[in-house]
Amino acid sequence: MSSYANWYQGQYNPHVYVPPYYNQPYQQAGWQGLNFNFPGSTSKWSINPILASDMTHVRYDVRKPAREGIMLSTWQQISHVPAFVTPTYEVLIVSKAFPWSILIHVPAGSVVTCGAIFEGLHEMLQKPIEDSEWGIVALGDKSRREAIEKAAKSRQEKDGDKRLKRIDWLGDTPMFKGMEKDEDFQKKRHLPGSAKVAETWVVRFAKP
Repeated sequence: MSSYANWYQGQYNPHVYVPPYYNQPYQQAGWQGLNFNFPGSTSKWSINPILASDMTHVRYDVRKPAREGIMLSTWQQISHVPAFVTPTYEVLIVSKAFPWSILIHVPAGSVVTCGAIFEGLHEMLQKPIEDSEWGIVALGDKSRREAIEKAAKSRQEKDGDKRLKRIDWLGDTPMFKGMEKDEDFQKKRHLPGSAKVAETWVVRFAKP
């Protein structure tokens, strides 16, 4: 896929996030045949421990842009580090905490980095909640509706944006807690008829 096609897809398909700054080969992005085989993890080390739910020490508040929500010194160290052991050009992220999915896709010759994961999550969750999405909640899930409205009120007092946003869907659990494999959930969550993405991961969230 050409760079222009990547840009076009990322701009007009809310399901796809294409980092705008990707124009270097993966060797320059920091991939040097990484070894993530540290003791204590159940993630099988195909994913960087920075992102693994059982190892990460990054508690990123996804309400903020990654460059602001993660301490600057930490961000400078992790933002360009590859997210996976082997060069990976796209990753599909789903969650039990929200109904959307996001495909992070980088141009050929680059790799998905930890920074792209954090930035992609933030950008996706800043999108407004659609009328049809709100209709499902408003008519059938009282506790979810109340949590969204409470989170939205708190956020709106700070940013002045009166629209409901996807980030409000997380209620009082906006902290990134890591990514993990959940094969049963991934199978149920997969949209019938759509292409499968080998690197499909479930993102978890927690309270601050």
